[in-house]
Amino acid sequence: MSTLSPDRADVAAALHAATKHLLDEELLPNVARWDRDDVLPEEVLQRIVELGITGALVPAEHGGQGLGVADLVHVWRTLSQGWISITGAVNPTGLATTLLVRHGSAEQQARWLPRIASGELLASFSITEPQAGSDLHKLETSARPHPDGGLVLDGAKRWVAGGRSSGVVFLMAMVEGSEKPSCVILPADGRGTRSWRVEDLDKMGYRGVESAAYVFEAHHEPGAEVLGGDTDGLGRGPRQMLDALDVGRVNVACRALGIIDRCLACAVAESTTREIAGGLLGDHTHAHLRLGEIVSRLMAVEALVLRAADAVDEQREDAGPLATAAKVVASDTAVWAVDRAARLAASRSYGADDELARLRRDAPQTQIGEGANDALLLALAKGLLG
Repeated sequence: MSTLSPDRADVAAALHAATKHLLDEELLPNVARWDRDDVLPEEVLQRIVELGITGALVPAEHGGQGLGVADLVHVWRTLSQGWISITGAVNPTGLATTLLVRHGSAEQQARWLPRIASGELLASFSITEPQAGSDLHKLETSARPHPDGGLVLDGAKRWVAGGRSSGVVFLMAMVEGSEKPSCVILPADGRGTRSWRVEDLDKMGYRGVESAAYVFEAHHEPGAEVLGGDTDGLGRGPRQMLDALDVGRVNVACRALGIIDRCLACAVAESTTREIAGGLLGDHTHAHLRLGEIVSRLMAVEALVLRAADAVDEQREDAGPLATAAKVVASDTAVWAVDRAARLAASRSYGADDELARLRRDAPQTQIGEGANDALLLALAKGLLG
């Protein structure tokens, strides 16, 4: 387990306390309405940016707080106790930060990281295409150098979180000169034009987050470039993106943790307020069993997520498998926890505005985000079989 310096520990604790205050005062009282209206208010996202959550991973030398993924586990988890859509909205900027810190050139870091640290800039992160998800061999989006500088892009992307409002997009493309995908830094100056069209994707759950689809048709972006530069970054996109996805998978695991937390809270509230058979539901053994099941698995998931976060921060060899396992176990447990809590709430858990009804819609998203669980399980098994 990593040990924080006193100053860094104080910063992490203060950020968590501020996030908890936001949860109690703003998120929980309003999330049902926001979910129903499919909107994350701009002023709420701005408050989160002002707290420093989006720039927390930026190193101090670039104006950030220099925190690690393990420092943010409880912050992301607390946001998710309010609404996983908020945690999802801040995630792409964390992924972009990781890409820049670990793989960006000095010039790229100097250009983008201070703007992320200050909150001036949010980022998007895009791998998925209409025909390609976890299988990078099926990527069709292409990029080629333009004589006047920058890159020309053709292709399509889907499920781009923050895809309408971000200031820069980090995406995977087949760049001319390499047989392997590269990570492209794409400034958003030309978004919404005839050559870079944007479409919105409707969703059953995970509402409020901008989920966009892109279509590029010979789109020339003068400021577009390969992450790390043409010499050091060309064709190295898969390795770079996997590094960032380790962070993203811990983020998704924290979303699942937040859901499990709320399932436990709903189950406790139901057990202590619902009258049944001349007493309370919590007087009966089966309620004790449901609560005991949820809290025991919650503790186990929390331990795994924290272990994975430490490994990611330390860039250990087991960071990838641990982040993958944490995401799979946490998300599967979130879906399971909704079912267990709903057994106590019974028919009331299906009311349109009931919290468990929303959690029932949101929990499966954590099984898909940052890699569908079955694909991740196959990857873990492949490592065992050589």
